[in-house]
Amino acid sequence: MSRRVGRNAYTGLFNDVVLLAARVVVGGIFVAHGWQKYDQGFAGTEQFLSGLGVPQPAIAAQVATYVELVGGALLAVGLFAPIAGVLLAGQMAGAIWYAHRTTEVFVDRGGWELPAALGVAALVLGLVAPGRVTLDQLLTWPFKAIAAKRRAKNAEAAEAEPAEPAPELVEEKVTIKA
Repeated sequence: MSRRVGRNAYTGLFNDVVLLAARVVVGGIFVAHGWQKYDQGFAGTEQFLSGLGVPQPAIAAQVATYVELVGGALLAVGLFAPIAGVLLAGQMAGAIWYAHRTTEVFVDRGGWELPAALGVAALVLGLVAPGRVTLDQLLTWPFKAIAAKRRAKNAEAAEAEPAEPAPELVEEKVTIKA
């Protein structure tokens, strides 16, 4: 029994559905947090971030809001998932650094467990395993089908060409003069 190892080791439909569910849940949580920041307004988020000591809180408030809102939506649907995953993980690293680094682990005490779990999940779902049920896959499917047809046609043409005869071996006499 052989076991495939590598990026495509788990490519079954069940795994793709599980990855889709994980992307939707994690992305949905990010969207909810981004929407919360958007709903309270940039001024409120800026004031909160300023109290945490975040540099340039006005810019950081907008970046945090849109990274979570747009990045979460992109991760959920699987569009530009690697970029969204990295941005969301970076956002959570900043949240841990500025808001949770001096706290305990548990979220009910202001701990870092939720941003850590969300950041790692976003990174894994974006870079390692977004699955095959993604908007990226849907949008690139026609191009992949055309490329597969082209490869098949080239392989067929290569098989149809006669093989070149092997070159004749030529013997040469070499004389050495002393």
